[in-house]
Amino acid sequence: MILLYIFTIIFFVAFLLALYVIKNLLSKYEELEDEIEKADDAFLVVYNDIRFAYNRMKKIDRLGSFESDDESGFIFTQIKNSMELLNKRLNLDAKEEKE
Repeated sequence: MILLYIFTIIFFVAFLLALYVIKNLLSKYEELEDEIEKADDAFLVVYNDIRFAYNRMKKIDRLGSFESDDESGFIFTQIKNSMELLNKRLNLDAKEEKE
């Protein structure tokens, strides 16, 4: 009978320890989820800023003379490549990935 009490106490302590570990892991998981959400929002802001700058540059250069120039054309190309890279990595246009 004493052996049953000992096993019950050990089981109860293990159960409480498991509850503590699960609660601790859940709180860490929620913190990481919040950080990921903040990072996604920051990437989206950067992408929108780059897209706005590129569209504004295209509007200013409606004749295409700056874009075809060597030095300023390089800037156009870099901004466009940055937008495409961010869009590809973050799937900002919400295109489904093909498996």
